[in-house]
Amino acid sequence: MVWTQIVMIDERAYPLEVAQKAAYALAATLSILITREDGCLHLTVSPADLRIDAAHLSEAQARVLITRSLNDFALRQQIQLETSGLRELLAGVALREAGV
Repeated sequence: MVWTQIVMIDERAYPLEVAQKAAYALAATLSILITREDGCLHLTVSPADLRIDAAHLSEAQARVLITRSLNDFALRQQIQLETSGLRELLAGVALREAGV
């Protein structure tokens, strides 16, 4: 059975870049079209290919996959922001020690 669902998310919680990364990560399983409207992202979700197991994936299971992926990439983005100074410091020390 083919289904389509729209998942609405607040762009303040999950920026566009996070939604795009989640959509890309799930592309083999789910087709996700992202549109913006009034500060929300609308994710139109359907199975990626009817010939693969995604057709057997329920709408609830798809929502769980999307939520997990959104949380994963949002956390990665937050960690990257919080550790950017440390990474630059470590790179600078490594370059100085290497004589570059």
